[in-house]
Formats: sequence, structure tokens, C-alpha cells
Amino acid sequence: MKKILFISIAMIGIGTSYVYAQNFDISKCNQEENEADCRKRLGELNQEIQILDGGIKIEDQNQAVIGQEINQLTGEIRKTDSEIKKKNSLIKNIKKDILDKEQNLDSLNARLRREKESLEKIIRKRHELEDSTLFEMLLSNESISEFYEDAPAFSYIQGSLSDSFEIIDNLKVEIYGEKQSLEEKQKEEDAAKYSLQIEQQKIETQKKQRDQALAASEEKEASLARLRQIRQQEAQEISNKLFELRDLAGGGIAFGDAYKYAKEAGGKTGVRPAFILAILEQESNMGKNVGTCNRNTNEPIWSDIMPGPTSGSWRDDQTIYKRLMAKLGRPLVGTPLSCPIRINGKPSGWGGAMGPSQFIPATWESYEDRIARAVGATTADPWNARHAIHATALYVSDLGAGAQTYSAEREAACKYYSGRGCSDPAVRNAFYGNGVMDRTIRIQANIDLID
Repeated sequence: MKKILFISIAMIGIGTSYVYAQNFDISKCNQEENEADCRKRLGELNQEIQILDGGIKIEDQNQAVIGQEINQLTGEIRKTDSEIKKKNSLIKNIKKDILDKEQNLDSLNARLRREKESLEKIIRKRHELEDSTLFEMLLSNESISEFYEDAPAFSYIQGSLSDSFEIIDNLKVEIYGEKQSLEEKQKEEDAAKYSLQIEQQKIETQKKQRDQALAASEEKEASLARLRQIRQQEAQEISNKLFELRDLAGGGIAFGDAYKYAKEAGGKTGVRPAFILAILEQESNMGKNVGTCNRNTNEPIWSDIMPGPTSGSWRDDQTIYKRLMAKLGRPLVGTPLSCPIRINGKPSGWGGAMGPSQFIPATWESYEDRIARAVGATTADPWNARHAIHATALYVSDLGAGAQTYSAEREAACKYYSGRGCSDPAVRNAFYGNGVMDRTIRIQANIDLID
């Protein structure tokens, strides 16, 4: 009763929400004045999805119970059917035995009839002899001595036949009694078989009812699942619009894609998707700001963008970049790169970072094979959104972000920026780690609206 009440209440709530959903304009959720209504609607959807999940769970439990009952009833039907088959076999054997007894009785009756006929002939013969006159005997071929010799033989045969009659009668009584006993046994077995058939019909009726209940539960679960899918889709659309409103999807990568790739990469590396997205937002505003250098068709000044080998450095980013462009088939000039930091109009830092994740060529090359394996590509492309997000996840995982603690992620963010930790006194980069963590908290809060 409680389960039925729960579903009824849930369905009432679902019906009301569905009417409201038909009149809700999701397209306006990226407008600030509608944010409160959209978040309210998103909360209602999440609550409704939870109710639907509960209803689906209950139907799953009901189906498990009904399934067990059906299995039990099926077993009882098989058992009863087996017993009915045994009864049929037993009744068949009894009928055969009764038929054998009837045939024996018929055989004895035929034998008795023949012997009675023989006795009648003997009796008639004796009467004929007794009634014959001496004159008749003299006229016959038989002698008087022969006549008197036949008389004892007739008496002996008559006596033997009488004994045979008694034996046959006794056999008939015995066989008839056995036949009656078999017929009583057949009646008992027929009655037992009938009872089994009645019981089997009851069980089959019960099983049919449980089959119908199972089908109804499965259809109800399917309806709830379809409605849940509709609600989840609506919630996803509202969430995407709200993310756009919060300038999370305003860059080069649509938030839906960015979040999907971050979840995929996080599942492989153990890094939180929110942290991955925070790095991308900090680095390139989700791919919107990938650098203003190397955009002109004029020959770039490579020494300004990527200084190349310096004292104590093994990197030759210019050579690596040109090699990567050749493999990707991208234009050497015109593909945007980050510009170096300038002080007093002169470059004072390293430029040439590529794509949404802002990897410099040498770092990208060191991760290139791992990125390609992660995404199933022949060559990793730093301007491909999915490749770039996997690259960030792999890099910060190596830097310890997989621990998913605040301090581990903040330290990984600082190292992502400069190669050194947040507390290194020689490098003032804590601002970067702090900024990434602030973004992570905000992004995670918004992700929670979806998940």
C-alpha cells in the first residue's frame, strides 16, 4: 500500500510539472533577468528526476519480486505436470492390467463353454445308453461287454469335467476380484490426476496474473524512464544556457562538449572535470583566447614568439612547432599562437603556446603519444578541443591533481603555469593557483546542477 501511495503522489507531481514544462521557454535562460526562474525550474526538474528515479527503482524491486514468484510458480507447474504424467503412465498400466484380466476371463469363459458342451454330449450319451433296450444293443455293432466297458469311462470323464468347472469358477472369481481391485485403483488414480489438473490450472492462472503484473510494471518503468529522459534533456538544456550566462561557454568550445571531454579525460586520469575546465578557462577562456601572435600572413619573427635554445635550455620550440604543423597539415603561418610577455615593448618571456590548453611545442611533443593514445588519434592536435582537454588532464595528473584535494590541485595549477610550486619564493605564481581554485569552486557548483 505504501509503495502504491508513493507512486501515486509521484505521478501527481510529474503531471503538474509536465504542464509547467510545456510553457517554459528554455531559450531565455541565457538572459540574466531570467536566471532566477531558470534555476528554479532546474531545481524542480532535478527534484522530479529524483522522484522518477525512485519510481523506477520501486518498479525494479517489484519486478524482482514478481520474477521470483513467476519462477516459483513455473517450478510448481513443472512439478505438477510431471506428477500428472506419472499418473497418466500409472493409469495406462492399470488399464492394461484390467484388459489382461478381461481377456483371461474371456478365455476361461470360452474354455468353460467348451467343457460344458463336452459334458452335455457325455450326459446325452449316457442317457442314450441307459435308455437302450437289449434288442437295440444286439442290433448295434457294439457287444454287451463293450457297452459296460464304456460306462465307467463316461463316469470318470464326467467327474473330471465337474472338477474342471470348479477350478474354472474359482479362477474366474479370483480374476474378477483382481479386476475389480484394479478398477478401484484406476478410479483413485483418476481422482488424484483430476485434483492435480485442478491445482495446475490454479497455478497457471496465478502465473498468468503475475506475468500480466510483470508486463504492467515493465511498461510503467519504461514510461517513467521516457519521462525521465525528457526531464534530463530539459535540465541539460537549461544548464547549458545557465553556463553560457555565466560566461563558461562563451569561448571557442561549447560547454556541453567541453564538459563531456573533461569527464572523459577525468575518468582516465582521476582529475576532477571542474578543475580541468578551470585550467582551460584560466588559460584561454575555454578556447576563445588562444593568442594573437602568428595570425598575420607576413612572415612572423620567430625569435620574438619562440626564442629557441637559450643558455641552459634544451628546447627548440621553433623546430618542434614546424614539425608538428607538417604532421597536422596546418599552415605554418596563420595558426594563432600566444605572444610572449612584453616589458617596455620587448619580449621578456616565452611565447608560442598552442590551442585551448596553451601548451608550448616542446611540452606538447613530450605528451604527444600519450594524448594520441587517450583520444584514439594518429597525431595529437593542440587546436582540437578534445585533444587539448585530454592533454591538460594528463599534465595536471602528472603534477598531482589526481589526489583531488585543494592543496594538491592548487599546487598542480601553479606548476602548470610556471613549472614551479605555489610556495617557491623565486616565482610569484600563487595568484594563478588561487585563481584556478576559485574558478574550480564556481564551476563545480554549476556542474552539480547538472549531475
